[in-house]
Amino acid sequence: MASHRMRICVGYDDEGNPITTQIRGVSELELADKVVRAILHSERRDEFLRGTVLATQPEAPPFKSYTEEWYATYKAHRIKATTAYAYQLILRRLYEQWGDMPINQIGTKDIQEFLNERKHLAEKYLQEMLIVIKSIFESARRDGHIKENPATDKRIVIPSKKKTVRKALDLDELRDILLSLDKLELMDKRYMMLLLFTGMRRGEVLGLKWEDVDLKKNVFHIERSITYPRGQNQFVIGKPKTESGLRDVPISQELMNCLQPLGAHGYIIGGETPITLSIHRRMMERINRTINLHGASPHIFRHSYATLLNDAGASVKTIQAIIGHSDVQTTINRYVHSHEDKKQEAVRSVNEMLAVQRGKQY
Repeated sequence: MASHRMRICVGYDDEGNPITTQIRGVSELELADKVVRAILHSERRDEFLRGTVLATQPEAPPFKSYTEEWYATYKAHRIKATTAYAYQLILRRLYEQWGDMPINQIGTKDIQEFLNERKHLAEKYLQEMLIVIKSIFESARRDGHIKENPATDKRIVIPSKKKTVRKALDLDELRDILLSLDKLELMDKRYMMLLLFTGMRRGEVLGLKWEDVDLKKNVFHIERSITYPRGQNQFVIGKPKTESGLRDVPISQELMNCLQPLGAHGYIIGGETPITLSIHRRMMERINRTINLHGASPHIFRHSYATLLNDAGASVKTIQAIIGHSDVQTTINRYVHSHEDKKQEAVRSVNEMLAVQRGKQY
């Protein structure tokens, strides 16, 4: 007759209350054996096994302290300031989730739950976050803190299909902005003209110097870019975003007229030095108070310019060269939009041709 008994939890009901059962054994050894088997055949199997594995694993550093060391050793000195800022935004989210947890206690399920909780974000951003997570855990694996990289498990999925779409302005919106530019102060007007008539990135416009104006070739020589790492006020002068960013951009006659009289040296937007982030913000606030930008940012004007080049019949390679992309696929996927009026015009043209052909049959 069983003289040893124990009540154990084998699962939980819909409200989270424990479901228990009583186990009996004629000896402590038999009771322990039955308890283990009961748990292994219950809903708590994974919880039990995970706890057993973790209990036998050597002590590992907390996720945050390990990641900070990994970043300082392998990343900080190799990436640009803007990329570093993007890394810090991602790492901040990871620290909030796992900061004090030993890195060997974070599993595939934890990573999937982290992504699931952020399914409202764009698919591309979640993919970027997963890449960073994989890199951290791969480094931990190589350092001997974990046996396997939990982020490489094929069961992990990105729970979002949302796209980050930057919509180009339509022709009516662009026309309204262009007709309003004379209301702006000279510096503000030049800034807007440079954005509208070149397709340059914000940093490239702010890094443009009078010495970059080539009157013989009628082009700008794009040689530098201004960034504000981590949103700091002070500027950093560097190279354009990609090698293809070092390029020549044609100057239209309208833009040349706006630049008159040409300066001898210094920054076109600024002076002896580039403008700070706070000055740029005040400039944009001033412009927005004076004219309607239709919600557009400097990057939207870049999209709009690339779209107009496409609508004007420029080849993708030509657009790529003007915009400054290293990969032509980026030009196609991100910047070349088809305006609705162009689509309607194309459909009308095809329908007219079909109607003519249909008429010939009768």
